[in-house]
Amino acid sequence: MKPIKFTVFFVWILISFTSCKEKSLSNDKNENSGSSKDVALNDTIYKLTDSKVNSEGVFIFNSGTEVLMNWTEWSKDSNQNILKFSFFDTKSQKFSEPILVPPSKGLQMHAESMAKVGITDKGIIYAIFRVKSKSKRSMFGGTMYYTISTDKGKTWSDKVKLVPDKNSTSQSFFDITMLPDGELGISWLDSRMPIHKGRKGKTLYFAKTNKDKGFFNEIPIAGSTCECCRTEIYVDSTNELHVAYRNIIEKDEDLLKGNFDTSDVEIRDMYYTTSKDNGKTFTDPAPINRDNWHFNGCPHTGPALAQNGSDLGAIWFSGADNNSGIFFASKTNNQFGEKELLSAEGRHPQMVTHYGKYYIVYEMYYELNDKGYTKIMLEKIVSSLKDKTQQEISATKTNNNHAVISQINESIILIAWINTNTRNPRLVYRLISV
Repeated sequence: MKPIKFTVFFVWILISFTSCKEKSLSNDKNENSGSSKDVALNDTIYKLTDSKVNSEGVFIFNSGTEVLMNWTEWSKDSNQNILKFSFFDTKSQKFSEPILVPPSKGLQMHAESMAKVGITDKGIIYAIFRVKSKSKRSMFGGTMYYTISTDKGKTWSDKVKLVPDKNSTSQSFFDITMLPDGELGISWLDSRMPIHKGRKGKTLYFAKTNKDKGFFNEIPIAGSTCECCRTEIYVDSTNELHVAYRNIIEKDEDLLKGNFDTSDVEIRDMYYTTSKDNGKTFTDPAPINRDNWHFNGCPHTGPALAQNGSDLGAIWFSGADNNSGIFFASKTNNQFGEKELLSAEGRHPQMVTHYGKYYIVYEMYYELNDKGYTKIMLEKIVSSLKDKTQQEISATKTNNNHAVISQINESIILIAWINTNTRNPRLVYRLISV
């Protein structure tokens, strides 16, 4: 096993474990400011949560007609974490007052396995979250729950277990999306091992909503998955569903041929599977790229997918061949091409496409005058990294992590992230004109 760059990897590991009216941060130290509408769209950093309260785990859900942003916040009243979310008004370009999800009290606060709020085409809201296990025998275990609202968050159902099967002792690292039929689809990692029994890792599952009745028809779609990397679920313009994840592969093993030779050193590469029937059946898993990253551990960073024209782009982190960083590859004619290095210092990438361009955000550690900082970067590329532009999104000399990105309309992209320059982490965002 070739060692990855220790300094960069160590910093990355540190980063990985690490009632509010919307207003500009223009008066905060080291934050960008602006007054005109054009400047605000490009330079102003807004905060959505107060620095007096710990807020983390930001997620954006875009249904095509509704944009929601949610986060986990420490509640002083209950002395527990609670889930909050806001609707984004595309006309006023502002977020609504935060809406509480009371059944989520006590949920786990996590940057990579964050809680998620989504909405169906019928306006039914699902809030999905995880409660950490209190058992000493399951230090990293937890149970996923969901609660439903049919009146835009005014009232909520009692929380319900995503997986009622008692054999499932833990679920985590999930993603949601709107399916072609207007329902919500969810992918998650599960402790049950119906596929690749006896192997390391977890099993990748899929299920979907049935109106306001809950999630149903769960099926296992891949085995031996990396235990602590988030999954990615994405629907392309042809209504094909893609689910990407980090796989655990034994030395010289070929999943498609069923060759499961054991090895002391695992390979943790990115794989994906697809469905053309709204999640009823999925194809055999296939590699996005054969990085052959020999690594006995979980890097806590998952993949991201986005469609550009007829191509499907993928980005992910790998430390293979002593060449760590974020890599990009594009799938053309049903096959991913050679990977390209996007950033050697970048971590936790997220991606969308807009009018023939990929927009990618990630965090990057840097040093200035012998002091370390972490900034949020935005990369804009066409079809390959030969044609790209780069922009720093966060304010200079600040610390930031886990950026998320979504297209708002034809001219605006929303980027949100966690800023840790204050006593408590806070949720901030920018509106970028494109």
